[in-house]
Amino acid sequence: MNAKAKADGLALYGGAFNPPHLTHRRIVEAALLQLPVAELAVLPTGNHPHKKAREVATAEHRLAMCQLAFGAMPRVRIDDRELRRSGMSFTVTTLEELYAEDPSRELWFVIGADNLPLLPSWREHHRILQLARIATFPRLHCRIERRELERLDLSADERERLLERVLVLEPDAVAAQDVRARLRSGECNLPELDVAVESYVRTHHLYGT
Repeated sequence: MNAKAKADGLALYGGAFNPPHLTHRRIVEAALLQLPVAELAVLPTGNHPHKKAREVATAEHRLAMCQLAFGAMPRVRIDDRELRRSGMSFTVTTLEELYAEDPSRELWFVIGADNLPLLPSWREHHRILQLARIATFPRLHCRIERRELERLDLSADERERLLERVLVLEPDAVAAQDVRARLRSGECNLPELDVAVESYVRTHHLYGT
């Protein structure tokens, strides 16, 4: 790892952001504060193999909401490459593209603790771990434990690398699925949503509003 990589790393935070909520912002803030990176790219997922299409807002709407939620945050950019990609979108493809753009730049991939045991089911997960270092954020009722990784298709070195960086922030129970259900039920002024994001949802009648 060279000096430039340490000083100019790039964190990647992907998700459906359906809709983006304030916990997403907290994770972004923690990653920027705690990781050796110069900036963070928010990556709204495209046609992702691990996401069901039901209740997922269109790419256009999710991109617009991400711009409202994250666009004014310092050192944060919205990367829409997965939304523009046709067919299924895989994390390894995105990492390959970003690595090709600047091989000297260290990549950090930010994922939730609930996704950590699922990582070996992702396409070319060994390659993912070659291309990027993993930073995990805690999720409520989801522990990050070595024994959970021992039965998975991971080498000893990969397991150590997965466990070495956990972001320090208080886990909460906020889930986009619950936010959508509350919007659909007619609840207003949700504390989990940026005012501009909730206004956009209602203006465009998303999630049954």
